[in-house]
Amino acid sequence: MAPDEALNVEIDRILAELASGSTTDPCAAGIRLADLIERRDRTQSVELSQLETAARGLHSATSILQRATTVDDVVRAVCPGAADIAECNNVLFSELDGLHATPLGAAPGPSLPSPFQLPSSIIGRGNSGIPAAFPHAGYTVFRVDIDGSPAAVIHVGATPDEPVVDALTSYAGLVGTALECAALDRRRHRQRDLLHTRWGRDYSPHEPAAAPTRVPPMPEVAHALTIREGEILALMLTGSSNAAIATDLVISVETVRSHVKKVLRKCGVANRAELIARFDTDSPAQETDNK
Repeated sequence: MAPDEALNVEIDRILAELASGSTTDPCAAGIRLADLIERRDRTQSVELSQLETAARGLHSATSILQRATTVDDVVRAVCPGAADIAECNNVLFSELDGLHATPLGAAPGPSLPSPFQLPSSIIGRGNSGIPAAFPHAGYTVFRVDIDGSPAAVIHVGATPDEPVVDALTSYAGLVGTALECAALDRRRHRQRDLLHTRWGRDYSPHEPAAAPTRVPPMPEVAHALTIREGEILALMLTGSSNAAIATDLVISVETVRSHVKKVLRKCGVANRAELIARFDTDSPAQETDNK
């Protein structure tokens, strides 16, 4: 039982005894009650101060994330933001591949430790995921999810109070969202470049896209693909490897492999070369040449 809960239970017990007249020494019970209430008020005052401090740190860290426009900007912002919330300068941000962690940023930095392995003991029986927060080697670690899967962790070299843990857990969620948004923006630029270099079309996000000059290739496939598979297809057509696609979409290589297999099957081709050749058959440049 938490200390504040124990105080409340004891206060309620004394109040019940005084109300029923069952206490043998009402004067002593009243003094005891006053002391307990004073202790509870002090505890609540400390907790309120911790909440206010954590809220200010979270607001500051969120502001830093909002100014980050690229994946690299977000990575650089993570550790200073977590340090603000935890009031701790020993912070590490690492990319995850399963339980294998590769450090990307540190506070105060800039030197980074070597890649390391998280202990398998953090995964409980019957639980295939990594906990949202857990202790590790003198740190408190917070999981960062991207596309619904653990993708990174933030190590904070402290044992924070509950309000700070809650703030850092929320911050880890914001980091994942910021990375997804930055990756989406990068992907949009790459796809715009693809349109320009492959099919001679240009697109500005501030202006309506020009009407297509042809029917998109294999329209029946476009309807069959999910949104994520369509994104994978666009990057496959640039010649990107699975690893490059995983980096661009901020997902695991294994997830990319799974999507690639589905795209190839739905497009009715055996490999990337056949896929690109089939799409190139309908390219605008060839249509122009045929005219």
